[in-house]
Amino acid sequence: MKFEPVLDKPALMETIQQVYGVPVYALTFIPEGMVGCHYIANCADGKRIFVTLLTNNYLAILQTQRLDITLALINRLYEGGLFTAQPAVYHTLEGRMKADFQGQPLIIYEYIEGINLGGAWPYPPEVLTELGRLTAQLHGATADIGMDVPYFEQFHLPFEEPLLANLAELEQVPDDARPGKVELRKFILPRQEPLLGLLAHLHELGDTARDLNPPRVLVHTDMTPTNILRTPQGDLFIVDWEGVMLAPAEHDLFIFAGEGFSTLLEAYCRAAGEPCLHPELFAYYFHRRNLEDITGFIISILHENTTAEEDRYELDLLNSDCLSSWPFLEKSLEWAAEQIRAATG
Repeated sequence: MKFEPVLDKPALMETIQQVYGVPVYALTFIPEGMVGCHYIANCADGKRIFVTLLTNNYLAILQTQRLDITLALINRLYEGGLFTAQPAVYHTLEGRMKADFQGQPLIIYEYIEGINLGGAWPYPPEVLTELGRLTAQLHGATADIGMDVPYFEQFHLPFEEPLLANLAELEQVPDDARPGKVELRKFILPRQEPLLGLLAHLHELGDTARDLNPPRVLVHTDMTPTNILRTPQGDLFIVDWEGVMLAPAEHDLFIFAGEGFSTLLEAYCRAAGEPCLHPELFAYYFHRRNLEDITGFIISILHENTTAEEDRYELDLLNSDCLSSWPFLEKSLEWAAEQIRAATG
């Protein structure tokens, strides 16, 4: 979450002390992410912890529904030594991995000293190589999880119904509505036909993906630069595991398909042992992520934002991260396919 919500910080600090047994004397808001509300908490013993609240926005509600399984999975990965390049989850005094604060899920993680890679593009070769190795390590841990994972890729589009419903609602936004809504209407409706064309194409790509029936591995699903921390010692940690599930390896790898992709892919293939990767799946995830993000921004601006600052921030992201990529999607996919063929033979 980019903007801090109205929050009773003293009550939150008291809850942390009562439920976790950790005395906290200060909370610093971290303006990152689209799902949770994050704080760094200073503790009485001189340590720091990372505090996450899942709020009531569209994306957070989706993640809250699967939170118990998600936390059990990442805890199994960490405590089993299967994948430790992630922050440890704090347990409550009663042994739970989450708590409740005024109706919102509260999770506390180990604090990792470092900066995210959001401003570090292009990544240096050693970072790309390590990211490839870590991604292969995560995928390779699938057979050793030792627990059922009910969330697995079926190539369905759960965001399609909300997208179509909110497009219809956008057509009814009057000129005297909040300026952000009016701007969104002017931004999206002239692009509605190509947007629906992308949705139809995504259905075709989904049919192709189902026919391929690729193996499912444990994937993070959101290894974007802001979810990768680099410590002062150069170690990498992956954060924000709310979307972890069983899906094709391409679900993680497509995010890296840019400058330096060949270096990362070479490291991944070396660690994973000649994986079978499909350019068609990269195309599917490119298109799906684009439309998922567009849906999230439309819902946020229509139903969740309360300030012009929030609207402007998300309108800018909608343009720069989603709509502006449309003219380059096919060329990007062709380039990624060439890199995949070169790496996998």
